[in-house]
Amino acid sequence: MGEIIINCIEGTVLLVMALKSDIETCKIKNRLTLTFITIGIITNSIIYGYKGFKNSLLGIIIPIIVLFVLYALKMLGAGDIKLFSALGAVFGAQYIFDILAYSFVAGGIIALFLVIIRGNFKKRIRYLYNYLKLLILTFKFLPYTNFEDKEDGGKFPFGYAVFFGTIVFIIVELDVLKNN
Repeated sequence: MGEIIINCIEGTVLLVMALKSDIETCKIKNRLTLTFITIGIITNSIIYGYKGFKNSLLGIIIPIIVLFVLYALKMLGAGDIKLFSALGAVFGAQYIFDILAYSFVAGGIIALFLVIIRGNFKKRIRYLYNYLKLLILTFKFLPYTNFEDKEDGGKFPFGYAVFFGTIVFIIVELDVLKNN
């Protein structure tokens, strides 16, 4: 149990720093993600040996492969994918799918909350419908959004979703470990 506590502390520090960066600059810095990728690999290699090293490497690669399409369609930023890779390095491949799932559920909840608060639910659904219709009719993968357009009313820093989703993951994981 002590080993996962170390990963949770590292992951929480990463999340706080990444959220702060995303809020202040709308970017998650490479220096931050690369630092925690290194920390994750070193920590897991020390604790678990070669198996930990391999697990961290897979944890880095999986988000890149799984999320590439969302990046290519400009539905997710590169910093978000690098953040998931850093979390994969810290927690390992066995947990990265859970972290992704919790984060995307959190993102959906945040997005729903925002469209209700902003009063643009119909507009966002229409935008998504038209985008999907264009995608199907033309078979062209066009960018979903322009990250530089701050006025479109459909965006929020995804660092919030990653933060809340991963914190829920940590709480659930620690509770499961405590009860076993």
